[in-house]
Amino acid sequence: MKSFFCMNLAAILSLSCVSGVATDSERSLKKYEGIVAIVNDDIITLQDLEERVRLVLFSDDSSVSPELRAQITREVLKEMIQEKLKLQCTKKYSPKEGWVSPEMERSAFSSIAKRNNMDDESFCKLLKSKNINKEVLLQQIRGNLSWIAYINARFGRFINISESEINRAVAEFKEKRNKASYYVCRMFFPVSDSRNESVVSSRANNIMQMLSNGANFNNLARQFSQSADANKGGEIGWIFHGQLSPEENAALQKMPVGGRAVIRNSRGYVILFLRDKKEAGSSSFTTLRFVQVVVPFRESKLTKEELGHIENFLIDMRRNSSGCQDFIKRARESEICAITDPVEIVLEEAQPQFRPMLAALPARSVGNPMAMPNGVVAICMLDRKTQKIPEPTREEIRAEKVNERLSVFADREVQDLRKKADIKMSAGAMFAAAK
Repeated sequence: MKSFFCMNLAAILSLSCVSGVATDSERSLKKYEGIVAIVNDDIITLQDLEERVRLVLFSDDSSVSPELRAQITREVLKEMIQEKLKLQCTKKYSPKEGWVSPEMERSAFSSIAKRNNMDDESFCKLLKSKNINKEVLLQQIRGNLSWIAYINARFGRFINISESEINRAVAEFKEKRNKASYYVCRMFFPVSDSRNESVVSSRANNIMQMLSNGANFNNLARQFSQSADANKGGEIGWIFHGQLSPEENAALQKMPVGGRAVIRNSRGYVILFLRDKKEAGSSSFTTLRFVQVVVPFRESKLTKEELGHIENFLIDMRRNSSGCQDFIKRARESEICAITDPVEIVLEEAQPQFRPMLAALPARSVGNPMAMPNGVVAICMLDRKTQKIPEPTREEIRAEKVNERLSVFADREVQDLRKKADIKMSAGAMFAAAK
């Protein structure tokens, strides 16, 4: 950690060694109680840190081991310090209209909701049920989008992707069209300076250990990944063999579905998660469009008998309905059901525990009721389509190559900000947050 941050050990808040005897700096922390770190005079409080940890975990604390929580807390604090530096930089150089429009922010929030199979309203209710402050997520979205816009504005003019480079990439994709395809999630940690190699390697392996301990890939990717797809939880989607770096392609060939691996490529460290795989010649995927009919919980805890009554109510309503639209109509007329806006997702983007049920549900049918944190839910499958995995367009290829090169500039910019920064950390508050 010491090599990762530029720290002022003589400052009031310092990173001290763990021992049975309190140091002078730890004793002086009492008047700064509740502050975890100070980044160029901007503070990070214990409450800020705890709220971000809840966002990463996105689950009931009781299901998370103390070891995993401590690991995540340490990494979250590192990330929050880095975000403070980025935010200070983007504020300093912000145009009058700002870096991020309200429409961009809403679109990013809706994308996260969609990947959780929800509309915005339902997702807000889920956040509230898990004691997660929506504004914490919105702040992170604004920060990420502002940083991307700043890097584009500052360094975009230095990047030129030639037409011949695009032509070569198009030809390669056409050649690989009939090879295996993969549904990939990915985190990226750049190494722009060989002196930071061990730090970046250690961080990638720490996050890999968190995944092994049960952490959610998409949540960690959204918090820690340094790639352009971080806001999407690291979801790349369906790709053909050969679209990633040679090192990543070689790893994907050997990985089982559900497997994860840390890879070193020419630009840095990558954590790959293989969600699904199609053999050569099988290059189609399924898009689902559905709504959720929810009987919300009126009480925080229900007995088994009360839960059974709600499930039976939905089962009876399904039995008496002539189809999906009739079920939705009856649900609306019941005045006790909430109906979400239609959601459209790729089947492989659905949470693993729901994927088998969604895969087996025909179009215009209603699934079995399921107990969720905010109520009992029945899925109404409006439509499902099978499509060919598309070849990336020239503009998509160009954008990917631009993002690759911009990420190098972005990492160097962060390194420069760290070198100039005055960062003071509280070991005592850090350990308190990890409990």
